[in-house]
Amino acid sequence: MADPGTTTITMPVYTAAEQFSDVTRGLCSGPYVDVTFANDVIAEVVESERKAVPPSFGFDLDPVVRHCLRARRLLIIRYAVVTALLLAGFILSGWLTVWWLVLCVLIEMLRARRGARARVLRTGVLTLVVLGTTALVLTVVVVLLLAKFTPDWLSERLGTLAVEASTSDLAESFVGAVWGFAALFTLLPIIGMVATLFLSRWHAYSILFSELAPKGRAFAPPATNPRVKRRLETVARMQRGNIAVHDLDPFAGSGELKHGWSFAVTLRPRAAEQNGARVTIDPQELNKRVNDAILALRDTKLSAGERIPNVYTVPYVAADGYRRSDDPLIDPETHTPRTMATGETIAAIESCPQGGLRHYLRVVVPANGKEIKTPDGKLILPAQDSGVSVTAFVHLAVEGGLLYAEFAALVLPPLRADFRIADTLRPDRIVGRAWSDTLRAYVHDNLYGPRYLLRVGWDALRLNGRMARSAADADELLFYDYGARFSVRDLAGRETGKFMQKLDGAKYIKLVDRTVTEAAIGYLREHGVDTSEFESQVSVNTFSGLVFHGGVQNFGGTNTVQQTNNAAPPPRPTPTSGA
Repeated sequence: MADPGTTTITMPVYTAAEQFSDVTRGLCSGPYVDVTFANDVIAEVVESERKAVPPSFGFDLDPVVRHCLRARRLLIIRYAVVTALLLAGFILSGWLTVWWLVLCVLIEMLRARRGARARVLRTGVLTLVVLGTTALVLTVVVVLLLAKFTPDWLSERLGTLAVEASTSDLAESFVGAVWGFAALFTLLPIIGMVATLFLSRWHAYSILFSELAPKGRAFAPPATNPRVKRRLETVARMQRGNIAVHDLDPFAGSGELKHGWSFAVTLRPRAAEQNGARVTIDPQELNKRVNDAILALRDTKLSAGERIPNVYTVPYVAADGYRRSDDPLIDPETHTPRTMATGETIAAIESCPQGGLRHYLRVVVPANGKEIKTPDGKLILPAQDSGVSVTAFVHLAVEGGLLYAEFAALVLPPLRADFRIADTLRPDRIVGRAWSDTLRAYVHDNLYGPRYLLRVGWDALRLNGRMARSAADADELLFYDYGARFSVRDLAGRETGKFMQKLDGAKYIKLVDRTVTEAAIGYLREHGVDTSEFESQVSVNTFSGLVFHGGVQNFGGTNTVQQTNNAAPPPRPTPTSGA
């Protein structure tokens, strides 16, 4: 590894984009529809002040975190008002509010799955106890304050009016007015609750359809906390590097592993007269040969239909995050990992691989497709987003006179549908969507509002403290885990259920796998290596990602499908009158 004083491993330069990618916009929209997503992002990226972040491919992490911080503040405001209105209801009409919350508990229990009903009941009991106790304390405090600070002449006058009202003909009117005001104060919390929930959701949707609208100018909310601002500046730079400082998953942000193989072969010469002497090859040249073969898939010499125009390769270094504070990988200024390796450093890692730093050739086939045109250039179908992207990691190393080859292919699923609402919902339906969401979640918000306020508000209040504790842990310990636990992109994806997307993933994995193995075998043959062992290993590890046997689907090269076909189908059961 480079000496700490050199610049072979540095911090990347960050330049904010003028326009967000579709994935960035979707990730920025996520916290406004899912508070758990916002909290998880803040905890991983901001609170862990000394940890690295995985390289961000296809999106910008900086605005995502900023929108998470703002969305959480807006949510705290929403549920603070909800909690205040519930407290007002307890004070003005206690039993009515109690019965309303009991009804909310019953409705949520009917909606919940059987295993979650006990949790709903506990939440309801806790909400009633906390709100009831708080309302009682507030009432007592208000009464004591009024009794202490109300002038004597005003108390005497109020007492005289009460006696006169009870003994005069206006007593009945006075009582009626009191009940009228009580009814009005009972309705006010309900009206305020509906207005609060609607306006907060309408404001969130307005952000999605203005700041995060397709083809809009990029905008990232400013960070007001100086410590958070410094952390975000470091995060923005780290994400643009080619070193993934990881905790457990070196391929974080690339999706789920679908196919992989690895093996070691002896570098024997083809000529028998050399008495089994081993051949020496240059691992840098081998990696370059594979890289060139991958890029040839988009060669303009191929026809437009044959080309894979969007495939690209980048160098990728997986680094173990468990390191000393004075490790050359740790920047002494920011006390966070450096994430940009120069070409010289990458070449050195290729020539001398080790567990702490491993070089990969990262091959990416993005989700955006290619146009379909007739031979005369007439557009049939524009390029469409397939929804899934394929990433393959290729590691080729020579150690001990043997060639070690490793291939891992992952498929990144599309973003969650609710994160893409700015792309799917018509702008003129914002008000209607805000009303429908308000009514659909009204009972849930009433019951869980105080809980959300306590949980999310407590996390927001402890943000600075958790950042300081994370930094103190790194400073106090001789060894510290600087590695990222996961990528923000991993949190926002859901496994696709569309069969064509699975087929697309399998297709591009096969194409990349075949290209890599043929390029490696071709290079070894040119350098006089006996490739029979390599070819036999390749045939054993041939990708069998989707196996069709009577509808059985197997996506993954390590799985085995066993099936027994019946000579004749079994007799169909006789229909009965049951369900």
